Amino acid sequence: MNHQSLLRNLHTFSSAARTLSFTETATELHLTQGAVSHRIKVLEKELGFNLFVRGTRKLALTEEGEKFQATLSKSLNSIFSEIDNIRTTELSGELTLATSPGIANEWLIPRLADFKAKYPKFNLNIITNDVELDFDVHAIDIAIYFGDHERPNMHSKRMFGEKYIPVCTPSYAKNHRLFEDGLDSLQRVNFLYAKKSTAWKRWAKQHKVTVDTSKQFMTLTHQDMAVTCARNGLGVAMGRYRFVKEALESGELVAPYPAMETQRCHSVLCPQGTENRPKVRTFLQWIESQLS
Repeated sequence: MNHQSLLRNLHTFSSAARTLSFTETATELHLTQGAVSHRIKVLEKELGFNLFVRGTRKLALTEEGEKFQATLSKSLNSIFSEIDNIRTTELSGELTLATSPGIANEWLIPRLADFKAKYPKFNLNIITNDVELDFDVHAIDIAIYFGDHERPNMHSKRMFGEKYIPVCTPSYAKNHRLFEDGLDSLQRVNFLYAKKSTAWKRWAKQHKVTVDTSKQFMTLTHQDMAVTCARNGLGVAMGRYRFVKEALESGELVAPYPAMETQRCHSVLCPQGTENRPKVRTFLQWIESQLS
C-alpha cells in the first residue's frame, strides 16, 4: 500500500471510529457506504487485525480497534496541529477551548467581543463541561479550569485566585432571618449545589459548624445553576466570589454567612510544547491582556 492510500484509509477509520457509523462516515467524507467499508477492510488486512466487530446491529470497535483509535487520534491531532501551525498566522485560525459553564458564562463570553474585534478571522469552538475533558479525545487546544495550578504534561499559567461565599436574595435572607440568627439559621435553609460538589462540606469544616445539606436541598447538574436558583429565591448557594461580586455590589444577592478561602485557582492550560504555536500563543496573550 502506498503512503497516500494508507493516510486516506487511516482518515476513514478515524471518522468511522468516532461516529460508529459507516453511513455517517460516508456522508462526512462524501463517499458511498461501500467505499467506506472497502477502505476499512483494506486497512484491516494491512494491519493484520480486525478494527470493528462484525455481525452486530450497532457498529462497535474491537479491543484492538479501541487501542488503535486511541493511538491514532493523538497522532492525527498532532499532525493536523502542525499543519495548522504552518498555515496559520497570529491573526487567523481555528481554536478549540474547553472550560466550565460558570467560567464561560461569567468571565470568558462577556470578554470575547474584544477578542473578535482584534482577531476577526479567528474562529472559536467552545466546549463547556463541569468535568475536565481529555485534550486528545476532544481535540482541545486550550482549557480554562478551576483547581490545582500545576498539571502533569501541561503548560499551566495561573489566572486568578478565588474564594467561595454563600449567597441568596435579600428577601430570602429576610424571610428566613439569616442575618438575625447567624450560623444557627443554617438548620432551616434550602441548600443549592451541584450534585458532586463538596463545597458546602469544606465550608462547614473550615468554619467548624455542622451542616446537614441532605435535610432541605436542590441539586443541579452544573454549579453555576445553583447560583441561578439562588437569584430566583430558592435558597442559599455556594458562589465563587469573582462570579457573584457584581450581584453582591448591586444588592441583587447578599452573603448571610462568611466566605471560605481556598488555595485553588483558575488556570489556563495547554499541552506542554504547544504554548508557542501561533494560534495558541495568540489566545494566551489575549487572556493575559484581559487579566492586566
